[in-house]
Parts: sequence; structure tokens; C-alpha cells
Amino acid sequence: MRASTADIVIFDFDGVLLRGDAFGLFLRRTAFAGARLPLAVAALVLLAPIATVPALRPWAARWVSRIGLLGRNADELRAELERFGADLGQEPGRIIAPGMRMIRTHLAAGDRVIVVTACEHTLARAVLDAIGLAGVELVASRIRGPSLIVHNHGATKMAQLAGQGVTPPWRVAYSDSLSDLPILGAAEQPVLVNANARQVARARRLLGARLTTVTWLGGEGPGVRR
Repeated sequence: MRASTADIVIFDFDGVLLRGDAFGLFLRRTAFAGARLPLAVAALVLLAPIATVPALRPWAARWVSRIGLLGRNADELRAELERFGADLGQEPGRIIAPGMRMIRTHLAAGDRVIVVTACEHTLARAVLDAIGLAGVELVASRIRGPSLIVHNHGATKMAQLAGQGVTPPWRVAYSDSLSDLPILGAAEQPVLVNANARQVARARRLLGARLTTVTWLGGEGPGVRR
């Protein structure tokens, strides 16, 4: 039986459970390797100024993804993402231990945990499976061949959750990014992970006393600040 809506807990993926950007690592290590490197460099030079404009970042991300995945067979790409994700989940120092402990605490308490991420679905699923979270629900970006058809970023996360029948409020939400303010704002307890002073100040202006900030470093336990 599903937990009630009040028991929903949302986790971001990159920066909360996994150190770094999983899909970015895939592009750098695999998709943009070898003969594709010059094309990747040219694309990044052209798109870098555009990516500094928040409203245009999703558009830039679609093009970076499309260039990196161009020419790949869909089945081969899926297998490649699965292999990369499984390996990434076992990479030393890649998983954020305090985040893992927290997600396991919520699961043990019977909460309905949903990982909601801008990372590509096949890749994120492979990482979660590799680290023992095969049963955790996942809402993620989607690709079809080389095309990014759903970029699960910012307000799109809320729409994707609603499309699966998950509506606010949720009890807790964890994220390291201010792009997730819609997700955090819909939580009874929003938790900002590893934020700098400017990020904390902006989030607190919008979320007020509800906001909790945590510092999750390596294998250390979570240090909590209010």
C-alpha cells in the first residue's frame, strides 16, 4: 500500500545523493570522447553565453544533449547509459553518504520516497539500482534517440509529478539547487543541501522559517543549521 500524500518525501539526485552531474559526466567521459571532442568544444563555446541566461538554460541543455547523443542507436544508447550508471554508482567517493543515510531513514520509516531529477531516466535508474535503491520511485528527464524530449528541470518537475498523480504538499523535500524552489516551496519541511550563503539568503526570503539547511560532506553525518 502506498503511503499517504502527507508522507511523501522528495529527493533531488545530483548533489544530494550523487556527487557531481551524472549526465554531464556521461557526456564528458563517453558521448564527447574521441572524435566527438572537437565538436563538443565548439558547441560549448557557442552555448556557454546562452547558458548564463536562466530562461535559456533548458534550450542550451537540449542542444548539448542532442550533439552528444547524435548518431547513436536508441537501444545501444540505453545499454550504454545503463552500464555507465551501474559503474558510476560503484565509483569510490561518488555517492554522498549522508544523503544515502537520510533516504534509508525515510524508507525505514515507511515514507513514500520519490527521487525527482533533471538527470536522464535510464542513467539515474541504473545508479539507484546499483546503490541498493531499486524500489525507489524516479521522475527524471527523458530522451528519444538523440533528442531530449522531457527536461525535468525547475517547474517541469512539478508538472511531471502532477502527471503521475503526486500533488503538494509533501512532507519533506531535499535539494541542493535553487532551481528546485517550486519543489522546496511545496514542502512542509524544505531542506537545502550544501548551499552557500547567497543561496541560503535567497531561499530563506522565499521559504522563511520553514527552511532547514544541511551540510553533507563525504562520509560524515549531516550537520544541520537553522
